[in-house]
Amino acid sequence: MFTRGRSRMEQAFHIIIGVKCPYCSRFRSPRDMIAMMGGAQICVQCELRHIEALDAMANGVFTGECSECGLSADELRAQNRCGQKGEMAVHFENGRYRAMCLVCDTTYVPKRLDLYGKTEFSHTNKLD
Repeated sequence: MFTRGRSRMEQAFHIIIGVKCPYCSRFRSPRDMIAMMGGAQICVQCELRHIEALDAMANGVFTGECSECGLSADELRAQNRCGQKGEMAVHFENGRYRAMCLVCDTTYVPKRLDLYGKTEFSHTNKLD
């Protein structure tokens, strides 16, 4: 009844520790979290997407992934999920940039009235 020297009680219980990333709201391993100033944390994936968005704004060419659907730049262009010249939407949120395809952007923006409510952008796009 015992397997590899462990009792039945030891086999039945596993502790999984996860930390919720405040940027993507996904639970990540503590090893995948980066400490920032002021005690804030961000997961490695969100930090990489932030750097991809910064590179895209600096170079004018997006080569990363959509922060919402996760499709690569090549897949986004092939599926016509970005503009004619490969344009992406970039959002500044909690001190980090997020690049997303235009399809994801159309569903994301109305959900984020906390960011865009009572702004000219919100009024122009009839979000409020």
